[in-house]
Amino acid sequence: MARLDTTPLKVGGRQLTRSLAMTGLLVTLYDQSLWRFLDQGLTALDSGDGRTLLLLADLYNKRKADGTYANLSTARTRRRFASTSRCRPTSRLYDQLGPSFANASPLFGPWSQYSNLQCTYWPVKPKNPNRSTSHQGAPPILLVGGTNDPATPYAEAQAVSRLIEGSILLTRTGNGHTSYDSSPCAHAAEDAYLIDLTLPAAGTVCPS
Repeated sequence: MARLDTTPLKVGGRQLTRSLAMTGLLVTLYDQSLWRFLDQGLTALDSGDGRTLLLLADLYNKRKADGTYANLSTARTRRRFASTSRCRPTSRLYDQLGPSFANASPLFGPWSQYSNLQCTYWPVKPKNPNRSTSHQGAPPILLVGGTNDPATPYAEAQAVSRLIEGSILLTRTGNGHTSYDSSPCAHAAEDAYLIDLTLPAAGTVCPS
C-alpha cells in the first residue's frame, strides 16, 4: 500500500492510487464470503496488477462504465451532515487526529483521518443536530451487534444498550457487517421482534 503513495499502478487508462486500493480492500471486509476477493486482490497487487482492487473500489463508489458515478455517496454525505453538529471547526484539528487514528488502526487510521474534513466546509448548518435525549419510558427495543463487525463495532451496540433502559442486546458472534442474513438464529430473533414484538432472553448469543 505504501508504494502506491509514490507510484500508483496503471490500470488501462486509469491509476490505482492508495486511496482506491484501500477502498477496494474495505469492501471485502463487509462479508466473509468476499475474503477470497481480498486474497486475489492483494496477491495481484503484489505482482503489480491493480485490476481487482480497482474493480472493487468502483463497485463501492458506484462508478459507471462511462466514468460517472451514482449519487448514493453524495446523498449519504448530505444526510449525515444534516444531522450532526460535531464537525471539527478547522482543518488543523483534523491534523491532530493523526496519532490517535494511527494507534487505533495503523492501516485504516491514516487513510480515514480526514474523511470528515468536508463537514468543516459544508455550507448548510444541520437542521436537527445530534443531541442527548432521554430514553425513559421507551417500549422494549431489540438491539443486535456482531462481535467482529468492521463497520459498526460491537462496542457501539453495547454502548447504545446501556443508554436505553430495558433494551435487549442480541449478540451475534462472527465476522461481517450486519447480522440478519449472517445467522439463522439472529434472523429468527429479529423476525420475532418485528412481527410479534417478542424479545429474546437477555444475554442471548447467536452463532454466525
